[in-house]
Amino acid sequence: MKPSFVIAPVGRVVFTCAAMVLLLASSGSARRRGSAESEAILPQIDVIRVKESADEALRTANDLRREVAALSAQLTALDNRLILLSEEVSRVSSAKIEELEVRLALLTEAYKDMHVRLHALDLIVRPAPAPVVQPGRPPTFAATSEGLIVASPEYDLYQTGLRLFNARSFERALAAFTECVSKFPDGEFRDRVRFWMGECHYQMANMELAIEEYRKVLAFPNSSKADAAQFQIALAHQKLGQTERARAEFRRLIERFPGSSFTERARRYLADLR
Repeated sequence: MKPSFVIAPVGRVVFTCAAMVLLLASSGSARRRGSAESEAILPQIDVIRVKESADEALRTANDLRREVAALSAQLTALDNRLILLSEEVSRVSSAKIEELEVRLALLTEAYKDMHVRLHALDLIVRPAPAPVVQPGRPPTFAATSEGLIVASPEYDLYQTGLRLFNARSFERALAAFTECVSKFPDGEFRDRVRFWMGECHYQMANMELAIEEYRKVLAFPNSSKADAAQFQIALAHQKLGQTERARAEFRRLIERFPGSSFTERARRYLADLR
């Protein structure tokens, strides 16, 4: 009986150990399978997400790159346009201002001549009353020939030159003014004729000849065109690139004609030439 008593407990122990080994093996296998499945699934999920994120980031970067390129192109176009506009403004401003100044001078001449004409017509239609002469005193009033200026050949030639100048026919205008000053060297309009001869040369870019004619205007005492001629002399020197002489002529204008309408403009030109 002893052998059977001993074998039974041993068999149970062996069975129990075998069962535990099998249980541990099965649980280890299950853990390994679960771990393998997790390891097989998780990296796939991460790769997909990373790939999707990378694709989205790439698309966003490409969109931003295109937007930046478009904005850069627009900025370049705007810069080029700004440069062109600046050049156009600088060209238009100087050329347009000079043209407007000439037009203003023409209108001023027309106004002066119209004033003379109206005054002369007024004298013709409504003569001035004869002065009252005190007994024993000689008369102090003498009739003038101001009304004759309207129909004078000098005036007609002068007006012809102005009309041609206004039509920008500078060569023909110069010919008319030259004829006028040749026929009437001591005429009523000789200083103004000289000024417009200078203007013709100025518009035709003959600056040296223009300066010569303008200086002849300054030789006339009390000429109404003296300040304009002095201003144009300075501009002509500036056109010739003679900056120092232009400065000197602008300063001369300010000193000689402090009350002129050209004085403030001369100061502005001086400020720009510094």
